[in-house]
This record gives sequence, structure tokens and C-alpha cells, in this order.
Amino acid sequence: MSTIVVKNLPDHLHALLKQRAVRNHRSMTKEVVHLLEAGLGSGTEQRPLPPTVKLRSGRMLTIAEIEAAIADGQE
Repeated sequence: MSTIVVKNLPDHLHALLKQRAVRNHRSMTKEVVHLLEAGLGSGTEQRPLPPTVKLRSGRMLTIAEIEAAIADGQE
């Protein structure tokens, strides 16, 4: 594993990082690694969305219709 040193870290950021690490039950190092992974996407690029599917009717579904279809599938 590599090592990184951060110089001139403002005191308020250090305090926020420490609070966050305590809240998440992590060491400060593990919290920094977690934040970097989350911010950089863990090296994985987001895949593009699949192409849209046209309905036979040619119209777009409303949010209410989509939510109703999801609810029907959960029953």
C-alpha cells in the first residue's frame, strides 16, 4: 500500500474528519480512504444508461404509472 501525507490541512477540516471518523466507528485513516473511494468512484467508471425503450403507444409513462407498476409487482 502507498502512503500519502497531507500538509497544511486546515484545523476545521481535521476536526470534521475526526468527528466523522468517530461517528462511523473508523480510524481517521480509514475514513479518509473511504471518502476518497466514494469521491473517486473506487476506480470504476459509471456505465452509461441503456437506451430508452419505446412503448407501443409511443407515449412516455408518468411517475404515477411507474410507481403503480412497481407496487403491483411487489404484491
